Amino acid sequence: MNIVKRAETPREALLQIMHERGLHDLGVRVWLHKQRVERLGFQHIAVEMLVRGYGIVETVSKGYTILREEEFRGEKFRILLGKGEEKADSVLVDETHTSVDVSSAMIEDRLPDPPFPLFVVDLVLKHIHTQDELSSLRVQIAVSLSVIREYLWDRHLVVSSADAQTAQWLSEAFGTHKVMITRARPNEILWDVGAERVYILRPDASHDLTADELMSADAFLIGGIVDRIPRKGVSRVLDNLVPWGIARRISLRGSVIGVPERINRIIEILLKARYLYSGDIEKAIISTMTKKDVYARLYAEINKAARKVGKSRVVDWDLYRRLKTWLPISEEDFLIVSKKAGVEVVGKG
Repeated sequence: MNIVKRAETPREALLQIMHERGLHDLGVRVWLHKQRVERLGFQHIAVEMLVRGYGIVETVSKGYTILREEEFRGEKFRILLGKGEEKADSVLVDETHTSVDVSSAMIEDRLPDPPFPLFVVDLVLKHIHTQDELSSLRVQIAVSLSVIREYLWDRHLVVSSADAQTAQWLSEAFGTHKVMITRARPNEILWDVGAERVYILRPDASHDLTADELMSADAFLIGGIVDRIPRKGVSRVLDNLVPWGIARRISLRGSVIGVPERINRIIEILLKARYLYSGDIEKAIISTMTKKDVYARLYAEINKAARKVGKSRVVDWDLYRRLKTWLPISEEDFLIVSKKAGVEVVGKG
C-alpha cells in the first residue's frame, strides 16, 4: 500500500510528484500569467492546476525558453515557456481535454486535509456597511485570495455568514475559484473540520498573538468589517460566534498603531510570518506596512518621545537612529513627520 506523503503547500506537493517521477523540465502549453510564473514559479503552476484543472503529460517536446529555475531536494527544476531551443520532459496541459500523467487530484491528495491553517472571514455584520465600505470589503476579500495563493490555495479561505447574493457578489470578484462561501456560521464550519486552536483577530484584544500560536494555529477568524466610521465594540461580536476561540491582536512592539488593518494585509502578515519568517511576526508586519502605515507609527513614536523646551516640543536626532533599526524610514521621512507633528528635531550632526 502506497502512503501519500503530505505536503504543506501546493508547490511542495507538485515538486514532490515531479521528483518521484524524475521530471525536471516542465513545458507550458496553457495560458498562464507570465509575470506571476516568473515571481511565484511552481507555486503558481500548482495553484492553477488545482483551480483550473490543468495536468501534466510525461512527454519530450522541444522549442522552449527557460522562464524560471528552482531547487527542491538538492535538484534543479525548470519552467519552460515561450519559443526557444530548450527541451522539456513534461508538459502542462488542460486535463479536461487530454489524458494526463499528473492530475490536479494527485496534488490535492498530498495537501493538508482539513486545509489548516484556515482563514475565515465572517460577514455576519455585512449589513452595517455603507455602499462605499461594501465595495472596499469586496476588494479586500478578493485580494486576500490572491495573497493566499502565493503560499497556499483556495481551500484555505472560507467566507462565512454569506447569503446567496453575497456569494454571487464575491464569486464575480474572485473569478474561477474553489473558495468556500457559505451561509453557515464560523462555529459550525470550524467545529465540523475539528479546528481546535482558533484565534480571533481583533485590534482591541488584550493579548498579542505569539509566534508559537501563529505557527500552531488551525484557524484564524477575521471580521469582514470595514470601519471607515469606527463602531465601538463591533469586533467583539466574533468572540460570541466561536466560544472556544481565543482573542488576539497583531501588534508591533506593543502597539497596533501602524499595523495594517485591511483584511488582505492581515492575512499577508500571518502568511509571511508563518511561511517566510519562521514565526517572526514583527518582521512580517514591517514588510507589509505601506508608507501611510509607517508614517502613522512614526508620528506616534515622535509624539511619545517629544519633550517641552520652552514653548517648543523637541526630539533628539538620536530618536531617528533608534527608530531606523526597526522601522523602514529615511532621514527625510523622520524630518517630514516631525514637522507634521509640530516637533523640532535637535542634536543632528
